[in-house]
Amino acid sequence: VTVDIAKSLWEYSEVGLDEYKSYVKAGDVLAGAGFAIKQSAADIPTCLVATWGSGQPVLGIYEDIDALPGVGHACGHNLNTAAGVVAAMSIKSAMESHQIPGTIKVFINPAEEVWDVAPLVAAAGYYDDVDVLLSFHAGTENTSEFGSTMAMDHVEYKFKGKAAHASAAPEKGLSALDAVEIMNVAVNYLREHLIQEMRIHYVITDGGAAPNIVPATAASRYFIRAPKYPDVAYARKRIDDCAKAAALATGTEFEIGFSSGIYNKVPSKSLALLAMDSIKSVGPLEFADDQVAQMKALGISGMPDKAIKEPTGSQSFGSNPIGDVTWKTPSTTLGVATWAPGTAGHSSEAAVQSGAVYGFEGAVQASKALAVMAIELLTNPESLAGVKAEFAERMKGMPPYEGKAMIPEVAYPEAPGITVSAADGAVSVKSAETAFAEDAGDIIVISSMEGDELASYILPASTGAEAGPQAPAEYAFKIQGKVDVGQRLKITFIDASKGGDTWFYGYVHAQ
Repeated sequence: VTVDIAKSLWEYSEVGLDEYKSYVKAGDVLAGAGFAIKQSAADIPTCLVATWGSGQPVLGIYEDIDALPGVGHACGHNLNTAAGVVAAMSIKSAMESHQIPGTIKVFINPAEEVWDVAPLVAAAGYYDDVDVLLSFHAGTENTSEFGSTMAMDHVEYKFKGKAAHASAAPEKGLSALDAVEIMNVAVNYLREHLIQEMRIHYVITDGGAAPNIVPATAASRYFIRAPKYPDVAYARKRIDDCAKAAALATGTEFEIGFSSGIYNKVPSKSLALLAMDSIKSVGPLEFADDQVAQMKALGISGMPDKAIKEPTGSQSFGSNPIGDVTWKTPSTTLGVATWAPGTAGHSSEAAVQSGAVYGFEGAVQASKALAVMAIELLTNPESLAGVKAEFAERMKGMPPYEGKAMIPEVAYPEAPGITVSAADGAVSVKSAETAFAEDAGDIIVISSMEGDELASYILPASTGAEAGPQAPAEYAFKIQGKVDVGQRLKITFIDASKGGDTWFYGYVHAQ
């Protein structure tokens, strides 16, 4: 099952917020194993929370599911999800066999590579009852982590000026690009007066269209990082002031176009040490000569490391949306070597190994380590109590958690197979392009984001299971009411046989 999930997700390689097939695959496996599925958690179409059991303790398993644009599963999220799903199934089986009380919650998280989704799920309350959260991440080492990450704000600064001919009449223009550049200079002088660990980096996303036109618009995007969020908040205020000053100096207007923030990780040494015990108990991977030869044929010369590396608790200078979740519940991430030493994350070499025997076998091993660790926490009250006591101690004196994350409207991709015409309200559903297997009697419902139903359609027998993947390529019906080009709609598939429903977003197009 682990290999099947990992291979399927690798083949899909769906990027952030477009993980429709991957989402359905993970959900179907978990539903088939008896988990209750909360689809589109926190109003995010490809976000899934699966639950089994009742009562305390509540053990969470967190895994990312998205691929990277251009390079596929070069971060190994197909392996992470496969290991997490199968670990949850194994834990459930053990709990049933040995009558172990408790609840398992599986969090399948989309868009980790591009947007801050996990904090939105945390803000919606899905982690509030979780006693401890475990996860696995693909990589080159057999280890666990109890270091922290950097808190971060992600901000877009937009300036509006007045266009003019840059040579014939520059005095009539107000340069938005001048404002962007003055802001950047001011921020670079500001660095001296911020803490040593602060990291600030930016790009100009709009610098004008041509040198002979005074730019009427310009924009930049900033990442503002520090080990603790209060330091980010302080720097953010100062950087906002730099933007205001730049607008004042150039006579332009200024606004913040997009703003999101994530917190640093709260580490858990006790959980990290339990993870190490689990990794040691399942042992390092062994590969047969034919498996090594198979990888060499794919251009991979080494093999995953057998050494087990003790965690150091060092500060990471990267940021991760799961940081917000660790302010809600103690958490750790274990690592099982799935790639050969020297493989860089987000590289084509990592993608190759994530879709082959090294990655697949590593995911199997990781699922075992996660299950071993989970059973220890579920059956040994002292272990869980120690983890919770450390968490309580670390949270003493911490400022209250205030979620800062958001996803811009433009980030949501077109729903697969749905086209809505604003001209006449016609809805076109292209069956072959959807991620869902439709049967006769299934229902498609189109509604506004406010919940008002605009149209519904019951699939006729000609699109039923007997037609298989060769079902009609397109079927159409009408929306009742007015829709506008660019309007976002909620598309719901209601499964007549299973009784569940899956929804995602569609957009209204011009005819």
